Amino acid sequence: MSKIKLLDRHLIDKIAAGEVVERPASVVKELLENAIDAGSTYLEIEIRNGGIDYIQVSDNGAGIEEGDLVMAFARHATSKLETEDDLLSIESMGFRGEALSSIAAVSQVELHSNAGDGGHCIRVEGGQMVSCQAAPVPPGTTVIVRNLFYNTPARRKFLKSSVTEGNHVYDTVVRLALTHPEISFCFRNEHRQVFMTSGNGDLWEVALAIFGRDFSRRLLDVQLQYGDIMVSGLIGRPDLTRKNRKGQIFAVNSRVVRNPMLSASLEDAYRGMLLSQERPVGIIFLTIPPEQVDVNVHPQKTEVRFSDEKTVYMALKTAVRQELLKIANPDTAGERYPHHEQTSEVGTSFSSPHITHSNDYRAQPVVSGDLLLFDAPDDGTPSIKVYGQWQDSYLICEIDGDLGIIDQHAAHERLLYNHLKENSAERLSQELAVPVAVELPPDLLMLVESRRESLAELGYHLDKLGERTVVVRSMPTITVGGEVEALIEILDAWRDQLPAGEAVLDSGLKILACKGAVKAGQRLEEREITELIGRWVVTENRNFCPHGRPVCYTINRTEMDRLLKR
Repeated sequence: MSKIKLLDRHLIDKIAAGEVVERPASVVKELLENAIDAGSTYLEIEIRNGGIDYIQVSDNGAGIEEGDLVMAFARHATSKLETEDDLLSIESMGFRGEALSSIAAVSQVELHSNAGDGGHCIRVEGGQMVSCQAAPVPPGTTVIVRNLFYNTPARRKFLKSSVTEGNHVYDTVVRLALTHPEISFCFRNEHRQVFMTSGNGDLWEVALAIFGRDFSRRLLDVQLQYGDIMVSGLIGRPDLTRKNRKGQIFAVNSRVVRNPMLSASLEDAYRGMLLSQERPVGIIFLTIPPEQVDVNVHPQKTEVRFSDEKTVYMALKTAVRQELLKIANPDTAGERYPHHEQTSEVGTSFSSPHITHSNDYRAQPVVSGDLLLFDAPDDGTPSIKVYGQWQDSYLICEIDGDLGIIDQHAAHERLLYNHLKENSAERLSQELAVPVAVELPPDLLMLVESRRESLAELGYHLDKLGERTVVVRSMPTITVGGEVEALIEILDAWRDQLPAGEAVLDSGLKILACKGAVKAGQRLEEREITELIGRWVVTENRNFCPHGRPVCYTINRTEMDRLLKR
């Protein structure tokens, strides 16, 4: 008996849908791309329960004629391709003819459209047409998607919380709004308007509408014709960075794409201006002859291949670098661009040091040529002799006879983290004499509401003020002087990782410890070095900071002799 059988058509459709529709954000992306291809100038998006229960996308585009309504839900049916040659120069957002059929296979879809013929409505559930009839609707198209994965419970089970899924939808809408400033986007979540862009073609105004003034004022215009490649868009000043690449948005011929090579080129342009863990932000448009780009790589059309990657790499790097050099101080050429963390006051768990800067990078003697000695207690803690501070960043020591180099920031960060974790009662919150107003993007505002208790445990007490602003009334004493930076970094971490339970608090404590610790480049006085080393040597897990970086490097006499070929 034959074991190989043809699959049922509906089962085939469900399997195929899995390649296109992963989550609510996938649905929103496909519907918006269809609307953009229809020549829309206004798009309205609304979601409920993170898009799991309800998604609505409305446009004022060309609409779908009555005779095409049923065909629009057929697999591999499209108006954007006719011949194989068309694949070599794709300029539309969609072209596979899979979006509507894939969405309808795993949800309940209602499509209203008016192409100038009065309007019609079609309903499809689980890939089966339920009805198709005339219905008076405004010009354009509205698609309503309900109960995503209702007929594939295994897929629905793997969806995240409504907050997480809603954030993915938000990111998708933001990327498309930024890469299509000529279209007005209105995004609503649970009947509340999150943002609306003007559609006047000004990219900076789109960034302002979405991210707020503090973010937008630190953006620089970029524009360069490099051969037959046009690079344009906005990049962040070197003091506007993120811990990951989520602040990097690339559009190739108006198509939002993810490409490691483009990120590498952007980061290469900032070389020498950022710390190693910092990532630049940018909204970059690359206009390239269509025949030099292959967009038919992945069903979701988010990956592209270039026929000449090296030229694309150099075009992007050159455009960004030349703009950055315009704002660089000629007197500090070659040095890292001044970073906000180096100029802000930093609280420490010991007395805040008087910060001075020196060009003398010799190891600084701590006590008139004498050595600071910490004798080893009986519990196996090493004895340490401290020789001095090098480049205002490292402490040079002798640890049980070996040469040791201690990262002062990482050592203090470990101390603060352990102290905060073990002494919850000492996570003191200090009320600010003058409350600080902080403008936040919509996704972080939603996090403030959902994580209010966790923020209070860390010492933050905030009130919402208007649609885009929160007021910080009290904050952890450890971060006085860095109110905004620490709060935003905590919210960013929660948005990107969305930890649960104790992990929420722990990730916040790590950031507070990092922000409160002494910085690289900060001169320490004798008493501060004494206390830091004395406390570090007896702390738990002292060899690694809370984020896993090593605190201390040691080399023994034998290794040193071999290194110097003695």
